[in-house]
Amino acid sequence: MKVSFEHEKLVIFESELMQTTCTLVIGERHLLLVDPNWLPSEVEEIARKVEELQGNRTLYLYFTHSDYDHIIAYERFRDQAQVIVSQALLSNPEWHQQLEEIRQFYDQYYLVPPWPVSYPEKADLVIAQPAEQHELSGDIYHFYQAAGHNRDGLIAFHEASGTLITGDYLCGVEFPFIYYSVLAYQKTLSLLGRLLNDLPVKTLVAGHGAVKQDKQEMQSRWEESQWYLDALIAHGREEGVFPETELWQKYPHFQHIQRKYHQANLALAKRELGGGI
Repeated sequence: MKVSFEHEKLVIFESELMQTTCTLVIGERHLLLVDPNWLPSEVEEIARKVEELQGNRTLYLYFTHSDYDHIIAYERFRDQAQVIVSQALLSNPEWHQQLEEIRQFYDQYYLVPPWPVSYPEKADLVIAQPAEQHELSGDIYHFYQAAGHNRDGLIAFHEASGTLITGDYLCGVEFPFIYYSVLAYQKTLSLLGRLLNDLPVKTLVAGHGAVKQDKQEMQSRWEESQWYLDALIAHGREEGVFPETELWQKYPHFQHIQRKYHQANLALAKRELGGGI
């Protein structure tokens, strides 16, 4: 398991699969573990780091959203942690699909599930309002609802370390993947623009790809996502042809798989914005 970033208040793990990140925030009296994933051996490395650092600290387990690759290790940590999720995650009508995708993942690679496959059906802290502030073992966290990528996203900001944890938004390795709503995604992207401007963000951690600490690079990620959204919305409203050549110049890697997500985005935009099906 690669550790892509580390300092006294933060460790970022990066899976070999899809450059998926797992964040470990280190407070004086707590640890916040975010989206532990993917492979069983990788999850065990994360668990060993948690055990090494925990001592008398309270462990919180926070899920940015319910996509199967982010909740896959829920059972590994649920009994030792206080769970934090959005209300929308608990009421997700498609939760059975996420479990089926976990099972398919294990089957595809001949992996025996090392713990039960289950979905978070309850939590110790449930975020229901558009924005909430909570003190966790002496540290202040701000949580923000973030629908669009899927229906139950949640963004978190840790004041003490200046860490903004965005889930599957502002991922430098991929353009916006939209499973739920183009317009909801635009609303979340606008929120992220305000947060980057208003909060003292020192570290940006997205769900896939490299950590960023340079404010200009964070802003560039936001601008590239906004460029994609603008082009997608214009396509959905039949106000322009999507600039495919420019897209693949901006995102030259992993085109074989990412073309599938782009085509799904185009179809969703047509359905949602009234220009097609």
